Amino acid sequence: MTCLELQSMGKNPHILSERLSAFLRRRVNAKGLAVAIECDPRTAENILAGHWPNARHWLGISAAFGHDVIEAVFSPQTAADRLATEVQALERQLDETRRRAEEAARLTARCEKTAAQPARRVRPAGRKAA
Repeated sequence: MTCLELQSMGKNPHILSERLSAFLRRRVNAKGLAVAIECDPRTAENILAGHWPNARHWLGISAAFGHDVIEAVFSPQTAADRLATEVQALERQLDETRRRAEEAARLTARCEKTAAQPARRVRPAGRKAA
């Protein structure tokens, strides 16, 4: 955690449980969380309401949601920076895909235009025109 994050915790000692609750509420409801971390539905409701989970439930949460949950709770700025970088990379990839699609459309149109022209008749060798 950065110094700034530690200072902000001093102002709000419940910031970590609030971050965890916000992260989880965007992804699951109480029933889904209870199934994911193998706990009682009331326990899942409490976690979603902002109560800090015990170690067994943390293990289940981290197993179910991966490193993203830990990053979102303990270092959200790092997560935001990483996601911004991923968005930029995906936008570049999307631009490249669109460019290739436009090029393919131009080539397809050119081929269709060529195919639409009437075919010239080819005379067999050795025959004269009538």
